[in-house]
Amino acid sequence: MRHTPFLFSLPVVLLLLCICTLVSCKEDEEESYPALVTELAMARADQQGRMISFTTDDGVIHPVANDIKGMTANSRLRALVSYVKTAPPDGAPAENSFATVYSARAVPVLWDWTDDRDTPHDPTGIQSAWLAGGFVNLHLTPKTHGGKQAWGFSQDSVTVNALGSTTHHLSLCHQQGEDATAYTTDLFACISLDSIALLAPHDSIRLTVFTFNSPATWQFARE
Repeated sequence: MRHTPFLFSLPVVLLLLCICTLVSCKEDEEESYPALVTELAMARADQQGRMISFTTDDGVIHPVANDIKGMTANSRLRALVSYVKTAPPDGAPAENSFATVYSARAVPVLWDWTDDRDTPHDPTGIQSAWLAGGFVNLHLTPKTHGGKQAWGFSQDSVTVNALGSTTHHLSLCHQQGEDATAYTTDLFACISLDSIALLAPHDSIRLTVFTFNSPATWQFARE
């Protein structure tokens, strides 16, 4: 099914749940900051749209100790979360790994553009790509002038080796549009493994990203 592409105004902050800083004041007025952990996770909201927990890609569930608003009620969302582990609130089970969330922003799950006859592959920058949490995760570094760009992915082909293992060849779709390539910014995005046709447990994925220098490729064995 062909979907309307994601259009992003860069730099992108799709959902700003919370940005705050905790400062500990000492007599000498020096500032100290807790060490933050920043990673991709699946965030979950309650009926009021508050972020009540998030699950990291290694399967650890962190109930959220502070009040974070801004999500859709009863939703689950891929997000980049910055947090510190904290003691559980009074009355909460001590074994739960609570977290104080300092910031969280939505990470778009890209749609399949395979059926688009004119699939765009405008060049972009990329810092890394990795497989975790049921997603191919991308840390992109596109060039922008603060305008809108569109992103998706395409399932280009499938190959089978002599042992019967299947490789799904994907490419990142990118439409620069009228956004000038003035400066570099950061964008996190991901491709859900559930959206790749007939992906079996022993299949692999080969992803191609067209960069400003030359095509770059990554190959992942399914988790």
